[in-house]
Amino acid sequence: MSWINAGWWLCYAFAAVALQAFMPGLDFLLPGFILALQERNAPQVLAVGALFVLLQEGMGSMAFGGTLLWYALAAIVFYVGCGLLQGTGFLFVTLFGALLSCAHYVIFALLSTLQDIPWNPSLLLDECLFQTLFTPWIWWMAAGLRRMVMHEDRNRQR
Repeated sequence: MSWINAGWWLCYAFAAVALQAFMPGLDFLLPGFILALQERNAPQVLAVGALFVLLQEGMGSMAFGGTLLWYALAAIVFYVGCGLLQGTGFLFVTLFGALLSCAHYVIFALLSTLQDIPWNPSLLLDECLFQTLFTPWIWWMAAGLRRMVMHEDRNRQR
């Protein structure tokens, strides 16, 4: 991974954490993880995934495991979905975001119950609906910014 690439991911993580501070309950790191999955660079996916899981778990109020399970499910569903559909388009990311939001509801409802954390089903449903709506747009903006930054990096290397 180049320094520009690593710097981009750190800047993305910083921006996503800042956005999550303004809109709690939404995962702004997930669209970046989807972007990393789409680039199909295994070391990058592992590094970005580990960073994002550690950030999410550190910011969350649950015991360790919910975000790890959600991101692992995201990777599995992504690779299965790419076998069925082209995994780079806006429609794919929209469907992917909707499926992951449903998984988010089930995982966090189950873990909240297991950990005796009070939760509001309607609030969790609202968060999942907002996540479904925001994921493709955040991914689209991140993908555009990433293309610009990485294009500049490739031009400098020539």
